[in-house]
Amino acid sequence: MSERRTNGIGILIPGFPRQRDRESLEYGADAVEVWLDAVGASDEPPALDDDADDLRRISELALSGACEAEVTDAVRAARASGWGWAPIARLLGETRDEARQRLG
Repeated sequence: MSERRTNGIGILIPGFPRQRDRESLEYGADAVEVWLDAVGASDEPPALDDDADDLRRISELALSGACEAEVTDAVRAARASGWGWAPIARLLGETRDEARQRLG
């Protein structure tokens, strides 16, 4: 029986948690992009899309297998821009709690 679960931004996560293989990371990146498009279309909250590059940077680093220090710096920048743990964790293939404990 497969577990059906969604993360904090309402995206169904197949095989969740701890899917850090390339396919899952790409799925997470695509899912966050769809969410960003929806947020931008609704203008709620209005300024988040302006800082979406912080999330895209995390995605790039996760997909490239970058070192922990680079990922940590990117996460800190995203958090400073107001991004929550749900999209950050999704991009990293982790739960919010795992990401917050590891990188917060």
